[in-house]
Amino acid sequence: MKVSFVIPFYGIYAKGGAETLCRRLAENLVLRGVDVEVLTTTLRDFTSHWNQLFYEPGIYNLNGVTIRRFNPALVDTSVFGAINHRIIAREPITSTEEVDYMINAVHSDAMYSFIGDNHHGRLYFFLPYLFGTSLKGSSIVPQKSFLIPCLHDEGYAYLDVTRRMFARVNGALFNSKAEMRLANRIYGGLPLCEQAFIGVGVDRIYGPDAAGFREKYKLGDSPFILYAGRRDATKNTPALIEYFARFSRMYPKSALKLVLIGPGEVSVPEDVAGNVMDLGFVSLEDKKNAYSAATALCQPSLNESFSLVMMESWLMQRPVLVHSACEVMKEGVEECGGGFAFGNFPEFAESVGYLLENPSEASEMGRRGRRYVLENFTWDIVCGRFKRFLSACEGL
Repeated sequence: MKVSFVIPFYGIYAKGGAETLCRRLAENLVLRGVDVEVLTTTLRDFTSHWNQLFYEPGIYNLNGVTIRRFNPALVDTSVFGAINHRIIAREPITSTEEVDYMINAVHSDAMYSFIGDNHHGRLYFFLPYLFGTSLKGSSIVPQKSFLIPCLHDEGYAYLDVTRRMFARVNGALFNSKAEMRLANRIYGGLPLCEQAFIGVGVDRIYGPDAAGFREKYKLGDSPFILYAGRRDATKNTPALIEYFARFSRMYPKSALKLVLIGPGEVSVPEDVAGNVMDLGFVSLEDKKNAYSAATALCQPSLNESFSLVMMESWLMQRPVLVHSACEVMKEGVEECGGGFAFGNFPEFAESVGYLLENPSEASEMGRRGRRYVLENFTWDIVCGRFKRFLSACEGL
């Protein structure tokens, strides 16, 4: 049985969460003897113009994974942008507008023809859920179609086209139990859809150098909260900066700093700018060293189907601070005791204060987090779950 992942963007330039999950899952399944290929478009990545082709159509190979690239259909980005803005704001849209959104959200008629002509001996896994390649592609051979949705509690999840997709596919694989519960809550229990918690594998991290990171960036012995990821409103980073600024004003003698790594613009109040270090893009070496040197990682996002940075921090035995509105991360913290969940500034300040005043307990939280990752989210474990799901699909 061949496993065909279907995703709009794939390759070394596609850095999003779903794209990284697809690439690493495909590569790790190949290493474990699974016959895998990826169907994708000739677009470079999410940030490139969707009518500007980057690759030639055809067959490629990356790290042992066969990639079939298809030209996408031309899209009207002005139509997409207007409707997308309203979906993000959770404003109602018509059924016609839903169709307009779907056909302008990256899809490929050439890819759909391939799926229709080549479904014998294949199972198709579509991700993420909100692009045309999933919304329309999964309708070609629905009995052989499965979702890896990377579902969030957001406007896209409540569209009728999304609801119909979940109703017609044969099954869905989820990155977390909380994501699975969200899907069941939105779609009425998914009575016709097989479900499985698969998780996301986390690559091992070796040889952190906390002292080297502190020396390189002249941090001395100052404690610091680390944020790793894209800096924008969708990740709730403005709230983190606001909370940190309030904490700094409340405790002006505190040596605590906020270290930011990742892409995107950031605005910091002038009176606390001296306590904020914006490092932008850093090497993977610096990133792992930053985890190890931090007092804690803060991941304030409200919507995640899985948080890789949370898992990486735990692998480096450091605790995490997460927003309690994100059920996925809150559940992980509660299951292993690897940090704190906060829902407002007083809870944030109390959690930070506890970690600063109790460094030995903070380290123990980090160790508990590491055990949790190694027991649930190594690639051996995740690929084992995926292979058991495939075995249950024999005969399709």
